[in-house]
Amino acid sequence: MNRKLIIYLDTCCYSRLFDVTDQLDVIEEAGRIRYIIRNRFSGRYIIVGSGTVTAEINKNPDNKERRVTERLYNRIKSDEAQASAQIILRAQRLQLKGLKEMDSFHLAAAEAMDTDYLLTVDKEFIKKCSKPNFTAVTVINPINF
Repeated sequence: MNRKLIIYLDTCCYSRLFDVTDQLDVIEEAGRIRYIIRNRFSGRYIIVGSGTVTAEINKNPDNKERRVTERLYNRIKSDEAQASAQIILRAQRLQLKGLKEMDSFHLAAAEAMDTDYLLTVDKEFIKKCSKPNFTAVTVINPINF
């Protein structure tokens, strides 16, 4: 029996779905995120999240976009990591290694949930996580998934 891949989408992946642009990479990223979401519904993947995703969604000043994003997130996530002493401590250690605060909480939550992939469109986040022995979670752009 094949194990389903566990995927964590950071908040910028959900936001990417609302970007209106003619930039090819942005269009491709949004298309790939939609593909992953469709495959979650077909049972191919498990999508997880965290309280960090929820907190960032709630900060969106666009009421309509915030409500749509919140509904989508709640519909597709199978589980959600809540802040714990373990996640907070790991996030602090990741910040000392150079990650931004919110990125560190996304990664710490993904690690705590034994996630296979953390998908993000943040190139700086991907670059920092690609260092040897930085994390067991593969942090990549949705296009490369």
